[in-house]
Amino acid sequence: MVFGSLLLKRPRAVREEKVRELADALNALDYRRVTKLLTEDVVVSKVMGWRTRGIDAFVEKDRAFRAGVGRPKIRIDEVIHHDDELLVRGSLESDLPEVGGPSMWRIEFQGSLISSIEITRLENLGPAAA
Repeated sequence: MVFGSLLLKRPRAVREEKVRELADALNALDYRRVTKLLTEDVVVSKVMGWRTRGIDAFVEKDRAFRAGVGRPKIRIDEVIHHDDELLVRGSLESDLPEVGGPSMWRIEFQGSLISSIEITRLENLGPAAA
């Protein structure tokens, strides 16, 4: 029994797995899988931009965005664990320069489900970041 508990995934590993699975599902446009990774009232926002609340609103926003700009892909470069949230550094890969580029995501959880995603793009950081 003692060894069995050592085989259980730690919360950090579970959270990181969920984030990577979400990126894969969004890249594949597999919104059915996306909904299994989020809380019903998930809040997704882009710094100095838009904000959605709820799975349906997020899926609708993401589907429209990807259809309008040629299905860009999320690439994760680094995952930083900070307390109960994750800071994710990566990029959006796209043939359109105004869409592609570096991104950061701050992701919060309720249990093992993603409850909040805050997206920061280079253009949100102002001239000092350039």
